[in-house]
Amino acid sequence: MDKRKRLKQLIANDGMVVAPGAFDALTARIVQQVGFDVCYMGGNGTVASMLGVPDIGLASSSEMVERARNINNAIDIPLICDADTGYGNVNNVVRAVRDFEQAGVAGIHIEDQVTPKRCGAMEGLKLVSAEECAEKIRAAVDTRRDSDFLIIARTDARAVHGLSEAIRRVQMFEAAGADLVFAEMLESLDEIRSVVSSVGVPVLQDTLETSPDVVFSHEELEAAGVKVSIHSMLPTLTHANSMMTLMSRLRSEGTSKGLMEGMMDLHRYEEILGIKEQAELQKTYGT
Repeated sequence: MDKRKRLKQLIANDGMVVAPGAFDALTARIVQQVGFDVCYMGGNGTVASMLGVPDIGLASSSEMVERARNINNAIDIPLICDADTGYGNVNNVVRAVRDFEQAGVAGIHIEDQVTPKRCGAMEGLKLVSAEECAEKIRAAVDTRRDSDFLIIARTDARAVHGLSEAIRRVQMFEAAGADLVFAEMLESLDEIRSVVSSVGVPVLQDTLETSPDVVFSHEELEAAGVKVSIHSMLPTLTHANSMMTLMSRLRSEGTSKGLMEGMMDLHRYEEILGIKEQAELQKTYGT
Protein backbone atom coordinates (compact mmCIF):
# COMPACT_ATOMS: atom_id res chain seq x y z
CA MET A 1 0.00 0.00 0.00
CA ASP A 2 1.13 3.56 -0.69
CA LYS A 3 2.89 4.99 2.38
CA ARG A 4 0.59 8.01 2.62
CA LYS A 5 -2.55 5.93 2.41
CA ARG A 6 -1.06 3.58 4.98
CA LEU A 7 -0.46 6.44 7.42
CA LYS A 8 -3.98 7.78 6.98
CA GLN A 9 -5.34 4.28 7.56
CA LEU A 10 -3.26 3.84 10.71
CA ILE A 11 -4.53 7.16 12.09
CA ALA A 12 -8.12 6.26 11.21
CA ASN A 13 -7.83 2.90 12.99
CA ASP A 14 -8.44 2.42 16.70
CA GLY A 15 -5.43 2.98 18.88
CA MET A 16 -2.47 5.34 18.71
CA VAL A 17 0.38 5.52 16.21
CA VAL A 18 3.89 5.74 17.72
CA ALA A 19 6.56 7.34 15.51
CA PRO A 20 10.07 7.39 17.03
CA GLY A 21 12.46 10.05 15.79
CA ALA A 22 15.23 9.30 13.30
CA PHE A 23 17.90 11.82 12.35
CA ASP A 24 19.42 9.61 9.64
CA ALA A 25 18.64 6.64 7.44
CA LEU A 26 20.36 4.06 9.67
CA THR A 27 18.26 5.10 12.66
CA ALA A 28 15.14 5.00 10.50
CA ARG A 29 15.93 1.46 9.38
CA ILE A 30 16.29 0.43 13.02
CA VAL A 31 12.92 2.04 13.81
CA GLN A 32 11.42 -0.12 11.07
CA GLN A 33 13.35 -3.27 12.04
CA VAL A 34 12.08 -3.31 15.61
CA GLY A 35 8.48 -3.10 14.40
CA PHE A 36 7.26 0.49 14.51
CA ASP A 37 4.75 1.36 11.79
CA VAL A 38 5.75 5.02 11.31
CA CYS A 39 8.99 7.02 11.53
CA TYR A 40 9.50 10.71 12.33
CA MET A 41 12.29 13.02 11.14
CA GLY A 42 12.65 15.82 13.66
CA GLY A 43 14.38 19.12 12.97
CA ASN A 44 16.69 19.33 15.98
CA GLY A 45 18.44 16.00 15.61
CA THR A 46 18.57 16.23 11.82
CA VAL A 47 20.23 19.65 11.88
CA ALA A 48 22.69 18.48 14.53
CA SER A 49 23.65 15.38 12.56
CA MET A 50 23.97 17.25 9.25
CA LEU A 51 25.62 20.50 10.34
CA GLY A 52 26.63 20.12 13.98
CA VAL A 53 24.73 23.27 14.96
CA PRO A 54 21.76 24.00 17.26
CA ASP A 55 18.17 24.09 16.06
CA ILE A 56 17.91 27.82 15.38
CA GLY A 57 16.87 27.86 11.74
CA LEU A 58 20.30 27.36 10.17
CA ALA A 59 19.36 24.48 7.86
CA SER A 60 17.78 25.31 4.51
CA SER A 61 14.63 23.72 3.19
CA SER A 62 16.66 22.04 0.44
CA GLU A 63 19.00 20.41 2.96
CA MET A 64 16.08 19.13 5.04
CA VAL A 65 14.19 17.85 2.00
CA GLU A 66 17.26 15.98 0.77
CA ARG A 67 17.73 14.32 4.16
CA ALA A 68 14.01 13.44 4.19
CA ARG A 69 14.30 11.93 0.71
CA ASN A 70 17.23 9.74 1.78
CA ILE A 71 15.50 8.55 4.94
CA ASN A 72 12.24 7.87 3.11
CA ASN A 73 14.04 5.87 0.41
CA ALA A 74 15.69 3.71 3.08
CA ILE A 75 12.44 2.50 4.70
CA ASP A 76 9.12 0.96 3.73
CA ILE A 77 7.08 2.63 6.48
CA PRO A 78 5.60 6.16 6.32
CA LEU A 79 7.78 9.12 7.30
CA ILE A 80 6.49 12.31 8.97
CA CYS A 81 8.84 15.32 8.78
CA ASP A 82 9.40 18.53 10.68
CA ALA A 83 9.18 21.43 8.21
CA ASP A 84 9.80 24.17 10.79
CA THR A 85 7.93 27.37 9.86
CA GLY A 86 7.75 26.40 6.22
CA TYR A 87 11.13 28.17 5.97
CA GLY A 88 9.74 31.68 5.61
CA ASN A 89 6.56 33.31 4.40
CA VAL A 90 3.69 31.75 2.50
CA ASN A 91 5.74 31.57 -0.71
CA ASN A 92 8.35 29.48 1.09
CA VAL A 93 5.61 27.27 2.51
CA VAL A 94 4.31 26.53 -0.98
CA ARG A 95 7.77 25.50 -2.13
CA ALA A 96 8.37 23.39 0.98
CA VAL A 97 5.11 21.49 0.52
CA ARG A 98 5.92 20.74 -3.11
CA ASP A 99 9.47 19.65 -2.32
CA PHE A 100 8.60 17.41 0.64
CA GLU A 101 5.73 15.88 -1.31
CA GLN A 102 8.04 15.11 -4.24
CA ALA A 103 10.52 13.58 -1.78
CA GLY A 104 7.89 10.93 -1.01
CA VAL A 105 7.27 11.63 2.67
CA ALA A 106 3.83 11.02 4.12
CA GLY A 107 3.32 14.36 5.85
CA ILE A 108 4.92 17.45 7.37
CA HIS A 109 4.23 19.76 10.27
CA ILE A 110 4.46 23.55 10.07
CA GLU A 111 4.72 25.74 13.17
CA ASP A 112 3.77 29.27 14.18
CA GLN A 113 7.18 30.62 15.19
CA VAL A 114 8.85 33.53 13.44
CA THR A 115 11.61 32.79 10.93
CA PRO A 116 14.31 31.88 11.83
CA LYS A 117 12.79 29.57 14.41
CA ARG A 118 14.37 27.81 17.36
CA CYS A 119 13.80 24.54 19.18
CA GLY A 120 10.51 24.63 21.07
CA ALA A 121 12.27 23.78 24.35
CA MET A 122 14.52 26.85 24.14
CA GLU A 123 13.83 30.18 25.80
CA GLY A 124 12.97 33.34 23.90
CA LEU A 125 10.48 31.86 21.42
CA LYS A 126 8.67 34.38 19.24
CA LEU A 127 5.49 33.62 17.34
CA VAL A 128 3.79 35.03 14.29
CA SER A 129 0.13 35.91 14.63
CA ALA A 130 -2.34 33.05 14.66
CA GLU A 131 -3.89 34.53 11.52
CA GLU A 132 -0.59 34.49 9.62
CA CYS A 133 0.11 30.86 10.50
CA ALA A 134 -3.46 29.86 9.64
CA GLU A 135 -2.92 31.31 6.18
CA LYS A 136 0.26 29.28 5.86
CA ILE A 137 -1.68 26.14 6.73
CA ARG A 138 -4.39 27.03 4.21
CA ALA A 139 -1.74 27.60 1.52
CA ALA A 140 -0.09 24.26 2.38
CA VAL A 141 -3.39 22.41 2.07
CA ASP A 142 -4.20 24.11 -1.24
CA THR A 143 -0.69 23.43 -2.60
CA ARG A 144 -0.44 19.67 -2.06
CA ARG A 145 -1.16 17.56 -5.11
CA ASP A 146 -1.87 14.37 -3.19
CA SER A 147 -4.76 14.67 -0.76
CA ASP A 148 -3.20 11.85 1.29
CA PHE A 149 -0.13 14.01 2.00
CA LEU A 150 -0.82 15.15 5.57
CA ILE A 151 -0.53 18.78 6.67
CA ILE A 152 0.02 18.96 10.43
CA ALA A 153 -0.23 22.33 12.17
CA ARG A 154 1.94 22.95 15.21
CA THR A 155 1.74 25.74 17.76
CA ASP A 156 4.42 26.74 20.25
CA ALA A 157 2.03 29.07 22.05
CA ARG A 158 1.86 26.99 25.25
CA ALA A 159 5.34 28.05 26.32
CA VAL A 160 4.85 31.68 25.26
CA HIS A 161 1.23 32.63 25.96
CA GLY A 162 -0.26 29.70 27.85
CA LEU A 163 -2.66 26.85 27.20
CA SER A 164 -5.70 28.94 26.23
CA GLU A 165 -3.83 30.60 23.38
CA ALA A 166 -2.44 27.26 22.24
CA ILE A 167 -5.97 25.88 22.07
CA ARG A 168 -7.25 28.95 20.23
CA ARG A 169 -4.51 28.52 17.65
CA VAL A 170 -5.00 24.81 17.00
CA GLN A 171 -8.71 25.51 16.52
CA MET A 172 -7.85 28.16 13.94
CA PHE A 173 -5.45 25.77 12.22
CA GLU A 174 -8.14 23.10 12.09
CA ALA A 175 -10.48 25.63 10.46
CA ALA A 176 -7.73 26.39 7.92
CA GLY A 177 -7.74 22.74 6.84
CA ALA A 178 -5.02 21.03 8.90
CA ASP A 179 -5.32 17.24 8.93
CA LEU A 180 -3.80 17.01 12.43
CA VAL A 181 -2.83 19.55 15.08
CA PHE A 182 0.09 19.59 17.48
CA ALA A 183 0.63 21.75 20.58
CA GLU A 184 4.24 21.65 21.72
CA MET A 185 5.42 21.68 25.38
CA LEU A 186 2.16 20.61 27.03
CA GLU A 187 2.80 20.02 30.73
CA SER A 188 0.27 17.42 31.88
CA LEU A 189 -2.20 14.79 30.76
CA ASP A 190 -4.98 17.24 31.63
CA GLU A 191 -3.54 19.77 29.19
CA ILE A 192 -3.29 17.09 26.52
CA ARG A 193 -6.92 16.12 27.11
CA SER A 194 -7.93 19.76 26.84
CA VAL A 195 -6.29 20.08 23.44
CA VAL A 196 -7.78 16.80 22.22
CA SER A 197 -11.30 17.77 23.30
CA SER A 198 -11.02 21.24 21.73
CA VAL A 199 -10.65 20.06 18.13
CA GLY A 200 -12.30 17.64 15.75
CA VAL A 201 -9.13 16.46 14.02
CA PRO A 202 -6.52 14.00 15.32
CA VAL A 203 -3.89 15.31 17.73
CA LEU A 204 -0.14 14.64 17.57
CA GLN A 205 1.83 14.76 20.83
CA ASP A 206 5.59 15.19 21.15
CA THR A 207 7.23 13.52 24.14
CA LEU A 208 10.24 15.64 25.07
CA GLU A 209 12.23 13.77 27.70
CA THR A 210 13.22 16.94 29.56
CA SER A 211 11.76 15.73 32.87
CA PRO A 212 10.08 12.53 34.10
CA ASP A 213 7.07 14.68 35.03
CA VAL A 214 6.21 15.30 31.36
CA VAL A 215 6.95 11.80 30.05
CA PHE A 216 3.78 9.76 29.74
CA SER A 217 3.41 6.16 28.64
CA HIS A 218 1.91 5.27 25.29
CA GLU A 219 -1.03 3.79 27.17
CA GLU A 220 -1.62 7.07 29.02
CA LEU A 221 -1.38 9.13 25.85
CA GLU A 222 -3.76 6.86 23.99
CA ALA A 223 -6.24 7.05 26.86
CA ALA A 224 -5.99 10.86 26.68
CA GLY A 225 -7.07 10.73 23.04
CA VAL A 226 -3.73 11.27 21.28
CA LYS A 227 -3.61 9.69 17.80
CA VAL A 228 0.10 10.12 16.94
CA SER A 229 2.91 10.08 19.50
CA ILE A 230 6.42 11.11 18.48
CA HIS A 231 9.71 10.91 20.38
CA SER A 232 11.59 13.67 18.61
CA MET A 233 14.72 14.01 20.77
CA LEU A 234 15.12 10.62 22.49
CA PRO A 235 17.36 9.02 19.82
CA THR A 236 19.43 12.19 19.33
CA LEU A 237 20.20 12.80 22.99
CA THR A 238 20.85 9.11 23.63
CA HIS A 239 23.21 8.93 20.66
CA ALA A 240 25.07 12.08 21.75
CA ASN A 241 25.47 10.76 25.29
CA SER A 242 26.66 7.36 24.05
CA MET A 243 29.19 8.92 21.68
CA MET A 244 30.54 11.21 24.40
CA THR A 245 31.05 8.23 26.71
CA LEU A 246 32.60 6.12 23.97
CA MET A 247 35.07 8.73 22.75
CA SER A 248 36.03 9.72 26.29
CA ARG A 249 36.81 6.11 27.17
CA LEU A 250 38.75 5.54 23.95
CA ARG A 251 40.89 8.59 24.68
CA SER A 252 41.50 7.76 28.34
CA GLU A 253 42.00 3.98 27.97
CA GLY A 254 44.08 4.10 24.80
CA THR A 255 42.49 0.93 23.40
CA SER A 256 39.12 -0.20 22.07
CA LYS A 257 39.31 -3.68 23.64
CA GLY A 258 37.02 -2.79 26.54
CA LEU A 259 34.56 -1.06 24.26
CA MET A 260 33.68 -3.98 22.03
CA GLU A 261 30.96 -5.27 24.35
CA GLY A 262 28.88 -2.21 23.50
CA MET A 263 29.19 -2.69 19.75
CA MET A 264 26.52 -4.19 17.52
CA ASP A 265 27.61 -7.37 15.80
CA LEU A 266 28.94 -6.48 12.34
CA HIS A 267 26.71 -9.00 10.56
CA ARG A 268 23.63 -7.77 12.43
CA TYR A 269 24.54 -4.24 11.39
CA GLU A 270 24.88 -5.31 7.75
CA GLU A 271 21.55 -7.11 7.98
CA ILE A 272 19.81 -3.93 9.12
CA LEU A 273 21.33 -2.09 6.16
CA GLY A 274 19.96 -4.69 3.73
CA ILE A 275 23.13 -6.56 2.75
CA LYS A 276 21.13 -9.65 1.73
CA GLU A 277 18.91 -7.66 -0.63
CA GLN A 278 21.95 -6.01 -2.20
CA ALA A 279 23.61 -9.41 -2.66
CA GLU A 280 20.48 -10.75 -4.36
CA LEU A 281 20.59 -7.85 -6.81
CA GLN A 282 24.17 -8.72 -7.66
CA LYS A 283 23.27 -12.38 -8.18
CA THR A 284 20.31 -11.50 -10.39
CA TYR A 285 21.87 -8.80 -12.53
CA GLY A 286 25.62 -9.10 -11.95
CA THR A 287 28.09 -10.41 -14.50
